[in-house]
Amino acid sequence: MPPKKLDDYNKIRALWYKKLEKEGFKDIEDDQGRLKAWSSRFSHTRIKELYEDKQPYYNMATQFLNDYKFESRLEKIIWEYHANALSVRDITTILRKTKVAKTNRTTIWQTIKRLEEHMKRMYLIGYNEKYND
Repeated sequence: MPPKKLDDYNKIRALWYKKLEKEGFKDIEDDQGRLKAWSSRFSHTRIKELYEDKQPYYNMATQFLNDYKFESRLEKIIWEYHANALSVRDITTILRKTKVAKTNRTTIWQTIKRLEEHMKRMYLIGYNEKYND
């Protein structure tokens, strides 16, 4: 890059970095483009944040498992696996392998969504008014 263009670039870059810094931005790279910290530190932090964000939901799901009168044993089993954070795919696989039920992911997903609606109506204040008008 010619010296004039490099100088212009550096001025513009410095201006934007000052603006970003005022907004609270912290660059993860140094001036040479290398990471200031290992990327695993960021992913570990993000995983922890995701877990903490989801924990209240799964606590409520466990409470629902204990409070709700399920229509069938299969419905309760599906919800128990869901409350333990198993994916729809994993629940389907387990039910098939253990021969509890010959089912598919769509049926499992629909069951979870239906039960989730019941759970929200039971525990979330204002949910009935917002979604049942």
